Amino acid sequence: MSAVGAGGRLAGRVAVVTGGGSGIGRATVLTLAREGAAVVVNDKIAERAEETAALVAQAGGRSVAHPGDVTDSAFVDGLVADALDAYGRLDVLHSNAGFAMAQGSMLDITDEGWQADMQLNLAAMFYCIRAGARVMTAAGGGSIVCTSSGSALGALPGIAPYGSTKAAILQLVRYAALEFGPAGVRVNAVVPGAVKTPAFMGYIGSEERLHRYEQQIPIGHACTPADIANAVLFLASDEAACVTGIGLVVDGGVGARRAEPHVD
Repeated sequence: MSAVGAGGRLAGRVAVVTGGGSGIGRATVLTLAREGAAVVVNDKIAERAEETAALVAQAGGRSVAHPGDVTDSAFVDGLVADALDAYGRLDVLHSNAGFAMAQGSMLDITDEGWQADMQLNLAAMFYCIRAGARVMTAAGGGSIVCTSSGSALGALPGIAPYGSTKAAILQLVRYAALEFGPAGVRVNAVVPGAVKTPAFMGYIGSEERLHRYEQQIPIGHACTPADIANAVLFLASDEAACVTGIGLVVDGGVGARRAEPHVD
């Protein structure tokens, strides 16, 4: 990341980012810190959270690692409380942790696999919104951003539990925006398409397969984690003061395309 600027868009503010140890989460931590925020970095894997916090410190920013499992509501409450203890306030919460836990045919997905997706990709989002909103409503404002997915907007084979949770996030955000808007709290979602994260590259398998996939994207390439982080920054900033209850799609135009029938 570039050096932190005192005049950044989030100067003097405090953010919590879940799933901040890699991919979109790490990019968001670095972006928010670059814009002046002090950031609490959560990840289930302690080493990854600590690496991200160290990157912030190397650039002159303020950050602390707080590893743990956001599927535990008590942990989420403690994560927010510790952000207050460390920095005295909470202005931004990016609820980002998520993964397609149960994959394959719906006929083969177990009850346990279904519940694993529900807990990580939906219940944890609710816990983060609830914990963040408790603090932000009392303080008179704040911004909560959840990470949804392009799989919320159209079905893809093999990830029915994941796509279902990501679609539910969009409705959860709408309800939260209505409930907490009068207290000055904005709640939105960012809706990434294909993003060149370690998890996505593991899924796509090779650079050659990535190239073939990117040829199908209207802008000609997959998004980067920084592209999504910039969208989160916008939703977190005062520039989005009148934006709440939306899902901001960042997918290179994939969702704008319909299948074209060929009859010759």
